[in-house]
Amino acid sequence: MLLKITKYDILFQFKQGFYLVYGILSLIYILILFNLPGDVRTEVTAYLILSDTTIIGLTFVGALVLLEKQQNVLQSLFITPLKLSTYLAGKMLSLVFISLIVSAVIGFIPGGMIGNWLWTLVAVILSSMFFTFFGLGISAGANSLNDYLAGTILGGLILGAPVALFFIWPEISVVFPVNATIDLMITPPEVQSVKGIIADVSVLICWNILGYLFARYQFKKYVLER
Repeated sequence: MLLKITKYDILFQFKQGFYLVYGILSLIYILILFNLPGDVRTEVTAYLILSDTTIIGLTFVGALVLLEKQQNVLQSLFITPLKLSTYLAGKMLSLVFISLIVSAVIGFIPGGMIGNWLWTLVAVILSSMFFTFFGLGISAGANSLNDYLAGTILGGLILGAPVALFFIWPEISVVFPVNATIDLMITPPEVQSVKGIIADVSVLICWNILGYLFARYQFKKYVLER
């Protein structure tokens, strides 16, 4: 069931032009990165991945869920044996898939993240999962696109504000998901420690658990119980 719903979501996103949009954006990003000096390419690549590709789920999942609400798809889905956990996981996997592809293309073709490819991919996967769950939770309680945008802007400010702390107090600031992602992506491999990697990954896993619980609670309250 999970594979079927994930495949359905990927095909739906392809038909809606998600892949075309990010294909064009990826080409633009690659051209920009190839024309940057090598000593700044890693930082710029990390910024593009963090500010764009890892939040694909947050950007698009609201539109997907609102469309399903308007077409009464959700009510029909949850009459079937489909479990809420499977629905949420399918949405998450389909959006992490496109996020991973785009991040790999702009991270590795210009070479900006080649030196730290493994933990870059881990960071992209875990942060994309979190932002998708976060977006699912907001979209469940939204009745319009404006409601969703207001929720994501407020949530984005709350989650993104601690980024400034990363450059002031990095040891403490990595308890926030965005900062843990930055730490995994931009810390050179020769400087990274096993303890630091475990801490960053653990932080992102904990935020994913919270994000999933938030999404499940919101769907139960605003979709299933209505």
